[in-house]
Amino acid sequence: MPATPGTPVAPELGADTVELLARLEGFPALDAETLARIAVGATAAVRAVAATATLELFDTEPSAYAAELERLADPG
Repeated sequence: MPATPGTPVAPELGADTVELLARLEGFPALDAETLARIAVGATAAVRAVAATATLELFDTEPSAYAAELERLADPG
């Protein structure tokens, strides 16, 4: 994903980090190919959020988080 000028690019998530996080969460061992695929997908997701996140998206009271997530997920 190309970066917008002036926008910091989130670092790439490595398979070793995915393996550590999966182990910490109690997931069974994953093979190297699966770890690499998860790392690529997670990196893309973090970069997409970073590229579109604005300050007003985070100006929500904690009690309203669920409703805000539903609003953001609504395709209409």
